[in-house]
Amino acid sequence: MPSPKRPSFSGARVVVALGIGFVVGLCLVFFFQVIISHTPADLHDMRIRGFYGMLIISSSLAAIVIETTRQLQAGSSDPSYHHHWWGR
Repeated sequence: MPSPKRPSFSGARVVVALGIGFVVGLCLVFFFQVIISHTPADLHDMRIRGFYGMLIISSSLAAIVIETTRQLQAGSSDPSYHHHWWGR
């Protein structure tokens, strides 16, 4: 019985995940902008912009890591990667 063909790595899916992570980061930035603008705290604009940049970069990076790990796990030939706790 031949083993099923494993999917290959797709860079396009990683780029799409990057875009999704970027959009999620922008949504978080908008959310925090609304919260920060309605507080009496006096924050320096450069610190706020740096914080927003870190939010966007970290959410984009998280999306890339999740998609890359998912693809590498799906394409692995090791059977231990394909046994899930819910399938016992």
